[in-house]
Amino acid sequence: MTDNWDFYALRVDGEPASIFVDLGIQAHAPLSTHPQMAYVRLHMNHPRPDGLSSKEEFDALIEIEKAIEANLCDDEVGYVGRNTSGGCRDFYFYAVSATDWQRRVERTLAPFEDYRYETGSREDATWSTYFSFLLPGELDRQRIENRRVCEALERHGDKLTAEREIDHWCYFQSDEAADAFIAEVSALGFLVRSRPVSDQGALRFGAQIRRTDVPSYSNIDDVTLPLFEAALRHGGQYDGWECPVEA
Repeated sequence: MTDNWDFYALRVDGEPASIFVDLGIQAHAPLSTHPQMAYVRLHMNHPRPDGLSSKEEFDALIEIEKAIEANLCDDEVGYVGRNTSGGCRDFYFYAVSATDWQRRVERTLAPFEDYRYETGSREDATWSTYFSFLLPGELDRQRIENRRVCEALERHGDKLTAEREIDHWCYFQSDEAADAFIAEVSALGFLVRSRPVSDQGALRFGAQIRRTDVPSYSNIDDVTLPLFEAALRHGGQYDGWECPVEA
């Protein structure tokens, strides 16, 4: 439905899972014109032992997904996300009507006769499957944002191996809450760079803090998530990070 998609890892029913979801449609959802949730559950032929997709099956799964998008998605059916877990890949859609859904899926997957699948639909005018299952929670969304910043650094030639000062922004409802946050994260080695104050919004009192770290994919979550959680404890919000490019 939009071009703003991303993925994140989680556990579904106690098993490893990976969700790929349209984040951009959240701003417009639920669409009153698309009250029917429809799905296709594809049983993978060569899943990994943990139930996720394998490199061996990557090309085949991409081909199937392209066929699904080309044949099932139009103005009346929107693809909003997929979940991979337990040896299956589940595709989720919202539609104006599901009257012809079964037949369209059968026709789309007929060329892939080696694959088993199930399909169905139900009324979901509030888009509960999208909001309650597919969308990431706050911590997973921060992990996604961390990865996006790392990707932006790489596009500018950064190898993500050099230490450098990383700045972080958090905002609070009161100066006292910002003080308490700063006191907590100072014990983690963070220093205050500035204390911006806005004249708009509920979270007016800022804390710009800094620490020397490596902004790598494997490290940045360990840097930011403690700040994210500390800001929440003090009624505030973590608002992201930035650093200079080290080419």
